[in-house]
Amino acid sequence: MAAARLRQAANTTSEGERRTSMSEESFVYTCCPGWGDHEYCVLKTIVKDGEIVRTEKADYTGAECNEGFICQKGIMSCRQPYSEKRLTHPLKRVGERGAGQWEKISWDQALDEIAAKLLELREQYGPETLAMWNLVASVPPSQGLHTQLASRFAGLWGATDPVQGYGLDNGPLYAGDYDMGNVYQYTMTEPSNFDDSKYLIVWGANPVENQQRLTNHIVEAKSRGAKIVDIGLLYDGTAGYADWFIPVKPGSDPALSMCMVQQIIEKKLYKADFLLEHTVAPFLVRDDNDLFMRDGEGNYIVWDVDTDSPIAVTPGVKELAIGNPELSGAHELFGVPCKTAFRRLEEHAALYTPEYQEAITGVPAADAAKLAYEYATQGPSYLVGALGLRYQNQGESYRSFYLLGALTGNLGIPGGGVTSECLGGGWPLIFNNGPIAMPNGREGYKGKAVRQADFFDDVESGNSKVKALWVTAGNPVHNCPNRSRWIDRVFPNLELIVDIDIWMTDTGEYADYVLPDCMPFERYELVNAAAYNHIVLQEPAIEPVGEAKDPTFLYSELAKRVGLGEYFDKTVGEWIDVLLETDYGPVAGLEPKVTFERLKKEKIIRAALPPMPWNPFWGMKFGTPSGRLEFYSERLAPANAMMASYRDPMEAPTQAQLAKGGLTYPYHFFSGRQRFFMQSMFTDDPLMVEMSGGKPTARINPVDAAREGILDGDKVEIYNQRGHVVADMRLDQAMPPGTLQVWFGWRRGAFEEGMYSELLVPLGDRSTLDDTANLWWQQLEDRGMVHAGAGTGSQAMIAGGWDTIWDCACDLRKVEKEA
Repeated sequence: MAAARLRQAANTTSEGERRTSMSEESFVYTCCPGWGDHEYCVLKTIVKDGEIVRTEKADYTGAECNEGFICQKGIMSCRQPYSEKRLTHPLKRVGERGAGQWEKISWDQALDEIAAKLLELREQYGPETLAMWNLVASVPPSQGLHTQLASRFAGLWGATDPVQGYGLDNGPLYAGDYDMGNVYQYTMTEPSNFDDSKYLIVWGANPVENQQRLTNHIVEAKSRGAKIVDIGLLYDGTAGYADWFIPVKPGSDPALSMCMVQQIIEKKLYKADFLLEHTVAPFLVRDDNDLFMRDGEGNYIVWDVDTDSPIAVTPGVKELAIGNPELSGAHELFGVPCKTAFRRLEEHAALYTPEYQEAITGVPAADAAKLAYEYATQGPSYLVGALGLRYQNQGESYRSFYLLGALTGNLGIPGGGVTSECLGGGWPLIFNNGPIAMPNGREGYKGKAVRQADFFDDVESGNSKVKALWVTAGNPVHNCPNRSRWIDRVFPNLELIVDIDIWMTDTGEYADYVLPDCMPFERYELVNAAAYNHIVLQEPAIEPVGEAKDPTFLYSELAKRVGLGEYFDKTVGEWIDVLLETDYGPVAGLEPKVTFERLKKEKIIRAALPPMPWNPFWGMKFGTPSGRLEFYSERLAPANAMMASYRDPMEAPTQAQLAKGGLTYPYHFFSGRQRFFMQSMFTDDPLMVEMSGGKPTARINPVDAAREGILDGDKVEIYNQRGHVVADMRLDQAMPPGTLQVWFGWRRGAFEEGMYSELLVPLGDRSTLDDTANLWWQQLEDRGMVHAGAGTGSQAMIAGGWDTIWDCACDLRKVEKEA
């Protein structure tokens, strides 16, 4: 095996021999298979004699010349193409689903039989009988040809898209939509903006163990004198590096952040000029219906202190025609009492005293007050939120983060800012995705977008038209809790399940056909997400293993068999040229024009961008109805959610519930990522498994273990109403009391019994939806945003629901050895 030879060579080759061999090496750029870490790393993949030798950091240019990084997963990823567990041939199920009985078949047989079944089902039930599971982050590069061509097929066929309202990583989108009027712009991070920070809060993230580029700039900020504060559940690598670690109880984060708001207002540490210029703080709000006060022409109203009179403000026009608007006041207009939005905020935040939040978060009142004071006064301050607040109330946390940035004026300034996701991107590079995903335009897209809660209800009823599932990106049985829902209630109602992947996954085990995909090391792609402000061509480092095929082959051959061949008549290079055929943005500004052939020669090209770091708040222009940052959103008034608030998590036990006692499931169940896996990627590498302890284990705080009579190494069962998992227990002081953990990533086959995902609340499930989520979804529909699936710009893909992966309660019991 090449990987074995790689290890042997590393141990035996002399320096002189290495210099000689280096002259014979070449390189290509490939996306790291661990793309889901959201750093969107490109690897410089070194090749010799048709085999991968190693991976290195990419050679970026210009302002990003020192920005290439590579983590331990990226370094190890070059082993994966040679894994003995790779899928190398199309497989057809010959036994019961899940029994693991397969026969190898040819691509022609597989596609002939799949196409025939799809045509049969369409004739009987209509085109929506085919559901296409297309989760864009699952196949590097995100929104690459795998995503785009799958969307193209779905739109031409008229397939059902069930990945709408998915309920994953959507709190930041909620905050961006309602507060700033842009879903994606404010989730990106240019981490070099951290360098000039004097106070940096990492909230709900662990970049030290998972995100190299962000960590580099956190280290740079600290070396320049910044104080690093880490707020989170676990004492992890980032907590250990920080100057101050503040542990919070599960799902309690909004109480702490709103306490910071209360303290900043009470102690008058806010920047009034910033609030008046950039936010809705001076807008008058009606007491009777919580909407902004308007005149007969629909204009907003602010109060002019100089003339002591109301002044109309045109919707969408940010600038005020007066020099002294009132920040905090109350009036009566048109017979209706009203107050400024800032006065409403003052009254709303008054509840969140340090003592009040302490009863919820466990953070001492004095620490909360100190945190607020330091954040507001030691700036510029940067609040680095992330995707680590996976509770039903997550949206409230992210809205409060942006509120904190606005209150203190830490938006749009060097060293200051707020991000709700650790997406280490930069300037958004816009490519020409639309003509690929929607060849007949938006109006001609025939795909049927379905909210995931509705999809589950429909299929589980047994009366659904959906009879086939095509999994092109993702592993829903493993990564979309809970697994038993798919196996026991969804799959029995389906006549055809097709899985495309590089491994036999938990989803593939229940498929009727499993088709071998190419790894990033084996196919061309345009790296069209982030890539540190560069346009990068992914090229094959090696030939595909076995009979693995890329998406261009897959969809072209399937399309021929179902009558859509004319729409899939391009080579991979021609598809990439379509993506590059854009007349706007930093791609269009390059000369000579960027083409597939130019990229093959140059490999990597810096986009037409200025050298300074990108900041999403530059210009402070917002896409909200008011044209301002709306920390008070009247669009959320029907759900009584106008301002960020603490709301109890859906299921994770609260301090008040624990104090009262009598809980059926008194522990919080946490299944966070660990540093050696990425989702379920790398669980097929024996070395990474060995570094991860060799097998999945559970963790508990020693205080809880003593109370339960559990010793280190005891076998335990962790369970709740949805399922269970059996594992050896490890005692770990890094675990907060009241929390049980099993690392995310391990597949079902690694467990003795059960699996951690059995315990998790299903994403996008009806039970997880509240009034705010349903209102958000309805407003997306009203705005025409629920129009199509992945690759078509649909905000609804991960909107209108809440991420509840960590919002789970459980209990445990010791498993007797003889049992």
